[in-house]
Amino acid sequence: MENSIIYIIISIVGLIIGFVIAKLLERNKASYIIKSAKKRATAITKQAGKDSESLKKDKILQAKEKFLELKAEHERVILNRDKKISEAEKRTQDKESKVTSELAKSKNLNSDLESKKKEKKTR
Repeated sequence: MENSIIYIIISIVGLIIGFVIAKLLERNKASYIIKSAKKRATAITKQAGKDSESLKKDKILQAKEKFLELKAEHERVILNRDKKISEAEKRTQDKESKVTSELAKSKNLNSDLESKKKEKKTR
């Protein structure tokens, strides 16, 4: 009977030691999993930061390209408008020149007519 009590005590102590060892191993495994998860989270965060910075630079570049495109289009519109205005001014100047020329001819003709009228009256 003493032997069976010793065996029971040894079995209980073995179970307790086994339980303690299992808990320690479980705690170490959990600690390793947590450390691994933290490392992955840090790596993911760093990669996300790099990706976001790259995306930001890309979007800024796209915005600059769009701005330059719009600016070039605006300059084309302005140059076209200036060209039309210049052409209209030239046409106006040509018409003014023609009118001035016609007016001068008309004055010459009037003065010739007046002088001929005076000549006829004096004869």
